[in-house]
Amino acid sequence: MKVHWFLLAALVSYSGLAHAAPPRISFTRTLPAVRDLGPVERLSVIYAIGDSNKIDTFLDRFVDLVSRAGAVRIENAVDNNHHLFFDQRSLPVLRRNHPADVYVGVNRFSCSGVEKSAEGSEHLENGERIKRLHHWIDATCSARIDVLSVEGKNLFSYSVHGDGTSPRMVSLTDDERDIAYEQAARFAAVIAADEITPRTLRETIELDESAPSFDVAFAMIGSERLTDARAIWHATAARHKDSAALFFDLAAVSEAIGDVEGARGYYERAVRLSPKERRYATELRLFRRRNAGVRK
Repeated sequence: MKVHWFLLAALVSYSGLAHAAPPRISFTRTLPAVRDLGPVERLSVIYAIGDSNKIDTFLDRFVDLVSRAGAVRIENAVDNNHHLFFDQRSLPVLRRNHPADVYVGVNRFSCSGVEKSAEGSEHLENGERIKRLHHWIDATCSARIDVLSVEGKNLFSYSVHGDGTSPRMVSLTDDERDIAYEQAARFAAVIAADEITPRTLRETIELDESAPSFDVAFAMIGSERLTDARAIWHATAARHKDSAALFFDLAAVSEAIGDVEGARGYYERAVRLSPKERRYATELRLFRRRNAGVRK
């Protein structure tokens, strides 16, 4: 699994004062989607089939979330219940009117609900507390998502479901029932979008200010010049080969830049030089965990 890294332009400024916040470096890393679509730039949803009118809610939310992720451009080609399918005659027209690298279809969308009840209490206007039977609906919406190549081949499919609950009322109305199904459809769409969109995680590492040349290098970090900071510490390492703090900070800035293998070596060297320093061992363990799937 390949991990892409980006600098987060929000670094804590450093001060030598004892009461100042510890110096840190912050960055974001983007993990590929659980179901990687590969190097695609455009998606097009060409059909959405189901037995519930909440499919429109699902589709709108799904398209919105995939679009917000920013990894690909997505088009909703389903218009007024008009669905597009692959066949030899329509394939050229589909490609021309809805060009995409991958096509997506929503299939078997369905919602169901179970009405439940339980005794609860309410306060009357006069302050008296009484017991009443409350009713609510627990709803579930499910769907199968088909991912298709431009030739119409089914690359893979996956299933999702979402749950929703209505308010608890003495007597349920159609509006309250609708809330449960609306929630269920929206949550199902969240799960469907998460499966094919990358995840962005924010990481923060507290640096060791006892490292040689720390002030100069951290000034570069504060100016978002990470490669310059690493160059300073790398040059300093030739004169301070036994400084665990230096190699720890060098590891952190290398990870922020995206040099995962370089960071791995520096973290491990810091631990070897100072095996009793718990923060080095802890950060190495966290580094290995967050980069467990990164290809060497």
